[in-house]
Amino acid sequence: MENGFPDGVRAPLAVVAAALALLVGCCLVVVPAIGASDGAHVLARSQQRLVDDLAHSTADSLGEVAVALSTAVKLYSINPDRTPADALASFARSCQQARGLVLLSKGSSKPLARLGEPVPAGSFSGRNIDRITVRVVRDPAGPTVVLTAAPVTGTDWIVVVSTAIQVPAKLPITDFAAAILLTTADGRVVHARGTPDPSTRGLITSGSAAAADGGGVQVGDVGSGPVVNDTRTTPLAVYAPVKTGTPAVPVGLNVLLVAVAPEGVGATVPASTERAIMLAVLVALAAALAGFGFVRPIRRLRTRALAGLPAGRYRLREAERVAAALDGRPRSTRRLSAPAWVVVLIAALLPLSWAATVGTIAWQTTPTVPDVVVQGQRALAATAAQALRQQLSASLTTLQAFTARVGKDVPALKPALADLVSQNPRYRSVYVTDAAGAVQLGAGRPALRTEEPPPPGSGLHQQNTAGRVPVLFASTPLPDGTHTLVGELDVAKLSSVLRRTAGSARLVDSGLRTLAAADGYRAFDVLDAAPLRQAVADALGGSARPGIAEIDGRQYVIASVSLAGTPHTDPLRWTVVLQQLVTELPLPDNGVRNFWLFAAMAGGAAGLLLLGWYLLCFAGPLRRLAATADRFSGGDLKTVIYPERLNEIGTLAQCLDARRRATPVDEPLPALV
Repeated sequence: MENGFPDGVRAPLAVVAAALALLVGCCLVVVPAIGASDGAHVLARSQQRLVDDLAHSTADSLGEVAVALSTAVKLYSINPDRTPADALASFARSCQQARGLVLLSKGSSKPLARLGEPVPAGSFSGRNIDRITVRVVRDPAGPTVVLTAAPVTGTDWIVVVSTAIQVPAKLPITDFAAAILLTTADGRVVHARGTPDPSTRGLITSGSAAAADGGGVQVGDVGSGPVVNDTRTTPLAVYAPVKTGTPAVPVGLNVLLVAVAPEGVGATVPASTERAIMLAVLVALAAALAGFGFVRPIRRLRTRALAGLPAGRYRLREAERVAAALDGRPRSTRRLSAPAWVVVLIAALLPLSWAATVGTIAWQTTPTVPDVVVQGQRALAATAAQALRQQLSASLTTLQAFTARVGKDVPALKPALADLVSQNPRYRSVYVTDAAGAVQLGAGRPALRTEEPPPPGSGLHQQNTAGRVPVLFASTPLPDGTHTLVGELDVAKLSSVLRRTAGSARLVDSGLRTLAAADGYRAFDVLDAAPLRQAVADALGGSARPGIAEIDGRQYVIASVSLAGTPHTDPLRWTVVLQQLVTELPLPDNGVRNFWLFAAMAGGAAGLLLLGWYLLCFAGPLRRLAATADRFSGGDLKTVIYPERLNEIGTLAQCLDARRRATPVDEPLPALV
């Protein structure tokens, strides 16, 4: 009695051959499909991370207004203003992005005070606003604006701030028609950088509607765009929703990148279907070798043994030894024979050699990176730099607004400092120091800054260039003239901005020391790769250009952007440097390369499965049975021959044991020759 699958000697060959045949089919179908990706889809996928980051940055910009206003109204109770106009002026100093402000009374639509541009605050009039509220409003007399409303602590007032809507980045691509848009859900454009091509109008509407379900891409009809360099182009749109709050919820705005893609941005790595054909040939050879060299002899020997027929002669060495014992004859040594493990090994080496060759070639293949993708990496670095620039500037302006509100009674500031830290997670701690730098009172985590006289005036500072944690802080004098307000920055918050980019992004100081990074790092690790050092030097010199360079034998796209650009960040001389492995970019070349790597691993796994399955389950037991047959042929009639497994080899063991039992003890056995 023999078990069925998977104990049969044909099972490994059937399973592995079917798996490899499926792999051949995938190679013939999937690889050409990946390589045939059109330029529009290539370009759209390469810009998805950028659009997502722009949406995050836009949300951060809206959130900064909300945080600044929330802090201002919390601090209002410390030193209230005498009139609504004075209160509104102090709120304006705290919210420097404001275009207009209005102060309303709860339950009334009549403004108590106005400042700056007219604010379309009709949606807040008469409402009982009890928390920070953000809305996107279309002003009938002007552009769409963002309104941020907050209740003023200790009063029945509501302050409403109007801010402009802008995309916090320059265009990432310059060699084809492209525009970055902020749109509402119905497709109305509220802000634009660049002029969208008319062929993208339909995608603007459909992409804005689709953004409600998250980010994605849409591509128009092939060739429906304008003619560029005598070539038809294809319109595309990449979109992402703007979300704020915790948990993040859409505010009704979307970021869209719309463009027309030229031809010639597709895959340049050949599909190499010849590799699939070669695999098919090797699979056929391996199946023939394993089938005719191992499976067929065993099954033929089993069939003849069960039928009581002479076992015959075989080229498989172990089969010949068992057959000789069954027939009661000397085994032949004149015929060319091979042991079972050699047959199995050669059969398995055929797909294994293919896997090793294809895997090596694929691993060493470096994709061609279109210039538009390289420029997109610079845009990612620029977006991260802008977000950091905004956070750093806001950390100082918040402290300045705080000092403008508080009085000279330093001990009374303890509750206000606690509110300041709770409202601004960018600070790890906020405290007041005396002229010598000693902490008088504070809130948040313990101070990291060593005791020394604080820098004069207001500004952003880096205290150390070595140690466990970078000590980065903002400081501004208090009104009493003898104390300084210090806000230590949370490096983890800076790193979270860098983690939104692709690849490995770092924030480094002018000494090329790492202050924050997107992935694991040690504080103040110095950039040692020459291309990265040169990129930082170029950024600080105002001549940075993204490019591809080799680092440790691997190709990277490198882009760098200085944080200079505001009076607060210019003295820091900090730089964002981004390095992205070329093989990790969303390109068809990488799709082809990654598939061949997968195919190599799958082919290698199939070869190892064939080798291990046959060696452990069949070749090993067959070799042991052959040794037993040799002992039987040598005169050992007492040792019982037990089957190891209930398969063809187990059946042969039973037949050999039956032959042993049927042999008289005094019958001479043939000598081994």
